[in-house]
Amino acid sequence: MTNQQWLADAEAAYARRQEAAAPKTLAPIDHANRINRALSQRGITALVPAVAPAGRTALTPALLVEADPEEEMYSVHADWDESEGEIRLTLGHYWNEYTGLCPGRLLHTVDDVVEARREGPTAKPEPKPTGPDTWDLRKIAEDAARYLPSDITSHDAGEIAALLSGLAAAVLCLVDAVPGIDDRH
Repeated sequence: MTNQQWLADAEAAYARRQEAAAPKTLAPIDHANRINRALSQRGITALVPAVAPAGRTALTPALLVEADPEEEMYSVHADWDESEGEIRLTLGHYWNEYTGLCPGRLLHTVDDVVEARREGPTAKPEPKPTGPDTWDLRKIAEDAARYLPSDITSHDAGEIAALLSGLAAAVLCLVDAVPGIDDRH
């Protein structure tokens, strides 16, 4: 048998390159450590530090401030935002027993905690439109209502085209007749 050390070396080098190129996802314990370290660096002492219980795949955010129903201030927690790679404040409502948390602002300074307590959760960003806007849809419907292909050879196809054209016209009439219906997208 011949010496195949060159192949073993090439395989080992290949494995190292594959490992280096693989996306790095941090375990929940790493996120918890990052959160706790970042809070400490900002001079924030959590009431309950972020933890990742053994055997679990979820992170328990750090509790920074409890809710104050009398002052109408939210509870503030420090969680990890994977997409931003930063700490995101999450908030619990002051009047609700529900323990669910809503996303707030990113944590940059202590002032973010103070402001988040008062403001509450941030609004979810509007989804980016993926299709035509209302005006484009209206133009398409108007064109469909006006246009009947002249090259339809089948009697049934002609009737179907006429019915669809009439339906488009009816929808346009309804949109014009009901105030505010065209504003909803």
